[in-house]
Amino acid sequence: MSNHPLPTVLSNATDKMLEKAVADNHQQLFTFAAIAKGGSVKTAEGITWTFIGYADDGIISFPALNPVTAGVQLDEVMDYFRSHGSQAPHTVACWSLDPPQPADLGIRLLARGFQPGWQPCWMALDLNELNITKQTDSIIINQDNHTSITDIDDLPYKEDGAYMSQSLLTKYPEVAYRFLAFSGEEIVGQICIFLTTGEMGVAGIYNVGVLPTYRNKGFGKALVIAACTFAKEKGYMYAVLNANHIGRPLYERVGFRFLSYGMTWWLMEQTYVTNPPPHELIVFAEAVGSGDIESLNILSEQGISIDLNTPLTNKMTLLQLAIHYKQSAATKWLIDHGATYTVLDAWDLGWKEKAAIILNSAPEELGRRYFEWQGTLLHVAIERNDIPLAELALEAGVDPLVRDTQHNGNAMGWALHFNRPEIIKLIRAQAGYADDYPEDL
Repeated sequence: MSNHPLPTVLSNATDKMLEKAVADNHQQLFTFAAIAKGGSVKTAEGITWTFIGYADDGIISFPALNPVTAGVQLDEVMDYFRSHGSQAPHTVACWSLDPPQPADLGIRLLARGFQPGWQPCWMALDLNELNITKQTDSIIINQDNHTSITDIDDLPYKEDGAYMSQSLLTKYPEVAYRFLAFSGEEIVGQICIFLTTGEMGVAGIYNVGVLPTYRNKGFGKALVIAACTFAKEKGYMYAVLNANHIGRPLYERVGFRFLSYGMTWWLMEQTYVTNPPPHELIVFAEAVGSGDIESLNILSEQGISIDLNTPLTNKMTLLQLAIHYKQSAATKWLIDHGATYTVLDAWDLGWKEKAAIILNSAPEELGRRYFEWQGTLLHVAIERNDIPLAELALEAGVDPLVRDTQHNGNAMGWALHFNRPEIIKLIRAQAGYADDYPEDL
């Protein structure tokens, strides 16, 4: 009989409790990961953030801020990152449940230069309902925190910069565990779990990845089952994770179920350090994003003047911010006060004919770059899976060979990455491009 008592963990959980446990598990992971790499963790009322250095993400994790003081607190966090100068994080991320706290957190972050990010897909499994199937004899799973995997080509999440880094696995083996999948002597996959205790204690699943040539052969499922079985034997009642569209069907077969979506925002590059947004622009942006026309009028009457076409740090204009948050009154206010609009702005406002006229009458619009990742109108159409917009861009002559600056991907690369079959056909049908069109991303 073991001399180690079972940990206090979450039990009899509602979905809301599981969502809170997801946030708690992630927040503790970010904290342990930063400390393991020699970084620091800062806290203030309702907010926690981590700092490691230039090469690692700075993370604001699941803030719960008072609406009255949220702006001031976010400014203090940004000032902290900026105080590190050239060693400030290259990327700052903010993770949140949905809805965020406060409700206008996204507006405040975008006003300070963040861009909207992807939505985490939270899933949970009652470990008593784990669907265990016999794995083939050729699949070997070993718990291993020490073997280096950074040199294994094409293995997902192998980089030490990942949150479940080798530093974390080495320094905190009592809460962080990695399992490796083998085919013979070859490492072909991995999975990590991070354990939290207390009333919200759960097993967090991270870094699930298998080499491309070994996918759809049972290795991923065997890894998930091994990690969940391990957690159950440790006394845990629930496992939680953030799924992507590729992994979700696998997790559902094992027994995980969908909980909810989360929210993320990302501050890219170091322009927030070298060119921080002026306070006046932040104030205008917050009023625009929330549709606060009274505040916009007061700012204008007070003579607080800015160029309404000045982009935010994330390259988004005030008009694009208003459109993003569907603030029609703020959109009208900006245009009435001199804000100009692009082809994409007109398209998003529902002015499809006007968008086509602008694109076909102004040659410079064909090469316009959008957002911080500096993609073309065609890149934007592909990301959104907006087929009519893609047709408009191609017919007008937007060059499909142009690459964005963040991922260095041309239009076909993006279409393949996002699995946009209709747009792939459009690009291949474009005059001068055959089936062997460059497909790199």
